[in-house]
Amino acid sequence: MSALDWFKRILGQKENEAAPPSPPPAGASMEVAGLNFMTAIEAHIKWKSRLENYIQGTSSEDLKVEVVSRDDQCPLGKWIYSTGGERFGSIDTFGDMKGHHALFHQCAGRIVETAQAGKMDEAMRLLQYGDYVRASEQVKRLLAKLYVRLNASA
Repeated sequence: MSALDWFKRILGQKENEAAPPSPPPAGASMEVAGLNFMTAIEAHIKWKSRLENYIQGTSSEDLKVEVVSRDDQCPLGKWIYSTGGERFGSIDTFGDMKGHHALFHQCAGRIVETAQAGKMDEAMRLLQYGDYVRASEQVKRLLAKLYVRLNASA
């Protein structure tokens, strides 16, 4: 499977795919303008486990609300505010992804803040059913859409 096919499957352009597709063969290029799109998607998927572990008290991470809430601290955010924005900032899909990425981090920060206030049940509810879920899915979908668009025009 090519890298482009992997991203198209995330977008649901192939039928009968309930789970995220397995990665494409080694050597398939997932990078555009300095960002590995697959790694960025996987990193944002892993946030759910990181937050669950934090809420349950099984994490060794010392998450700080003021860092988690910022959308310019992770590798994707750094790319958005540098090379990505410079090269693709005028593309609608990029703007949508940037906005949902910011919302994702705001929601994650709210979850950490709620957990730090000792409201574990509410933090878990926000993680499983709140805006965090929608923002996370949108970041994944829009990254895949942007990758497909950039590769179609290349």
